[in-house]
Amino acid sequence: MLKVKITKIRAHVNVTIARTGSVLAGTVKATVPRVETRYEIESPADTALVAKAVRAARDGCFVRAALTGDVEIVDDTQLNGKELSL
Repeated sequence: MLKVKITKIRAHVNVTIARTGSVLAGTVKATVPRVETRYEIESPADTALVAKAVRAARDGCFVRAALTGDVEIVDDTQLNGKELSL
C-alpha cells in the first residue's frame, strides 16, 4: 500500500459504444471499442510518487482487467422461477 496524500481527484470517463447486426435476425453484437479516462489530481506529494500510485491503481483495477482481458462470463437466467435455456 502506498501512502500518498491526495487532496483532490476528479475522474472523467468517455466510453465509445457500438452495435452491429439485428436483434430480429439474431446477429446483434455490442462492442466497446474505446474507453478514455482523464484524471485531474491535486497533491502536495512528489510527482514521481503520485505517478507510481496512479500506475498501481490502474494495474490493480478489476474493471480495467475485465475490459482488456479474456473474461469468462457465466449467465444464469430464470423465467418464472425456472431456468431459461438460451
